[in-house]
Amino acid sequence: MADVIYNDRYRLDAKIGEGGMAVVHRGYDLILRRQVAIKVLRPAFASDASFVSRFEFEAQAAAKLSHPNIVTTYDVGRVGDERYIVEEYVPGETLGTLIKRQGPLPEAAAVRYARQICAALAAAHRQELLHRDIKPSNVLITREDVVRVTDFGIAHAVEDGSSESSQSREAAEVLLGSLPYCAPEVLTGERISEASDLYSAGVVLYEMVTGKRPFAQSGSDELAHAIVHAPAPDPAREGASISAHLAGIIGRLLRKAPAERYQSAGEVLAALRQLMRSESEEEDGGAHIGPDAPTEILRRRTRQTMMEATAQPAKLAPIPAAPVWRASRALALAGAVVGVLMIVALLLAVRQAASRSMRVPDLAGKSVSEAVAALHAVGIDDVAIRQTPDENVAGGLIAGSEPPASQTLAPGSALTLLVSTGPPTVDVPNVLGQDPVNAQQFLAAQGFTVKSGEAIHSATVRKGLVAATNPAPGSPLGKGGTVSMSVSLGPALVDVPNIVSLTEDDARKVLAKLGLKLGINSQVAVNNIPADIVLNQDPSERGTLPPGGTVMVDVSAGPASIEVPMLVGQTLDAARQALAGVGLAIGNVAQADVPDKPAGTVVSQNPGAFARVSQGAAIDVVVAAGASTSTPQAPQPSPSAGGGQGNLPGIPVPNVIGMSVDDAKAVLERNGYRINRVIVANGSPADAKVLSTDPPVGMMPTAGNGVNLIIGR
Repeated sequence: MADVIYNDRYRLDAKIGEGGMAVVHRGYDLILRRQVAIKVLRPAFASDASFVSRFEFEAQAAAKLSHPNIVTTYDVGRVGDERYIVEEYVPGETLGTLIKRQGPLPEAAAVRYARQICAALAAAHRQELLHRDIKPSNVLITREDVVRVTDFGIAHAVEDGSSESSQSREAAEVLLGSLPYCAPEVLTGERISEASDLYSAGVVLYEMVTGKRPFAQSGSDELAHAIVHAPAPDPAREGASISAHLAGIIGRLLRKAPAERYQSAGEVLAALRQLMRSESEEEDGGAHIGPDAPTEILRRRTRQTMMEATAQPAKLAPIPAAPVWRASRALALAGAVVGVLMIVALLLAVRQAASRSMRVPDLAGKSVSEAVAALHAVGIDDVAIRQTPDENVAGGLIAGSEPPASQTLAPGSALTLLVSTGPPTVDVPNVLGQDPVNAQQFLAAQGFTVKSGEAIHSATVRKGLVAATNPAPGSPLGKGGTVSMSVSLGPALVDVPNIVSLTEDDARKVLAKLGLKLGINSQVAVNNIPADIVLNQDPSERGTLPPGGTVMVDVSAGPASIEVPMLVGQTLDAARQALAGVGLAIGNVAQADVPDKPAGTVVSQNPGAFARVSQGAAIDVVVAAGASTSTPQAPQPSPSAGGGQGNLPGIPVPNVIGMSVDDAKAVLERNGYRINRVIVANGSPADAKVLSTDPPVGMMPTAGNGVNLIIGR
């Protein structure tokens, strides 16, 4: 399968994830030569202006954020109807996958991840941006155990909530969140704030230490009701092995009222740091409890004994002789004092060194995740990122830091990582449609190296001119970079398919798919080919046309339509010649006893005169038999009541051709006519139908109301 490359730069590789709005692919940046993640908006949403606007807002929102715990956004673009965002590719797994695989996490790991989530939220909140969809599947864990928060697809700017439109808009967007992690105020349509994101972080922290969510009702209505009204369960009662301090932090994060929660991610970070310090102090204190524990009690007993002894009356004793001072004893005492002083000085030095500034490690050439892990290892947590061009360091790697390496940094101070964007870049000029020689000279004058690329077809650029450059016009390129220039071969010719024997509509659709048009030369009447069928084409099959070219065709008009001439009153031979002259023929010939007509004279025809029929059609006629003609006749029906010739009807003879005798009789009588006699043609079956009438159909009778019927097959 051919590679899919967006804007001559980003190649789409394997699909690595799907979300509600987009599909995420692992990709490759062909210019900076690095792996990236490419998020492509689903086609179903590409035509929806609101979804497109939200997708573009995600890119704009994420681009404003620069933090080691937030996935970096590199680029945003569009190819045809497809819109995409290019982000940093983070190898590893999601927090949700980790919990599903491992179950409840140890308290230390949960606190470490929670601190990094809150650091990311603090960076977003400083930009007045709410994430609104914090959940385990949006938290990535790198191979270096660093948290990276992603997916700002429903991020929302912080608002004061004073206007009704703000509140109504937030209420309308509730369904864009993930229900199990939504804060109560999100579900009730109230104003959202930083505390709403912190509630979601509390749900994630609860899930990390228990392996399950605080509310797990099956139905969405029941779950929403529990989130809004039911108290959050105690994680310790759900089997979590955590300290009371951490349980208190989780409980405060999950309070229903936003005002009762922590009001900023910084407050949560401070509480988690205090938790880690208190646990460290408890561990240090417990290390001294051992065999020497009763020493203080013994000391108290000694003091108590001394006090009791002092209270008793003193007994006089003989005064001993003054002790003799020895040099060895003095030296031992002095050595002990010096040793104690050295130990105290060493302890003070260690404590002072621990409280002194930390030394910034050398991070040049490392990835962002490696640099952050190294800083955390030496106790530097407040880390920011700033991008800067660097001619010597590849894009995406650390070029330096502020303060620089080897300098000291006071505890709690911030450090900025300088991430290289590669060499300084300039936009590639637009030379499309220009003469190749002039374009090459212009690019070289701008400091670019120019090479000739493969010639390509172009529907918009005339043959021989510059049709494309790689990188494309306007793309950033390092100073002195190489621009590949492709010359146009003109429009790509399209192979013409075979459309003969297709209907006109089908032929038009086939050509439209290839970018061609259908033109009709003429419509030709053909007896054995239905109407609207393509008879021939120009160019023929395997011919070629430029895009938008026209294939000319002749289309069948169907069998020819011919007007039937008047045959009544002509002899049979004259009628046959008249029909042959227009491409028609004599059909069935019936005889009728018509005393006032010469024998062989046509007295009626079917179809009648001036009707239109296809070429070659047969015309049935009835001719006068004459006095000597003997034709079998059916019994004449009795005249209708009133007998005789009757009065002349006021309307022409109705059309009873093709009817049975009974049906024809009923129609005639309803119109004031009667059947005079029925003439049966030779070889007629028992169920013979009316072939013609006398007077002919549509004619006014000249005398009486009697009608003769000629029947046959």
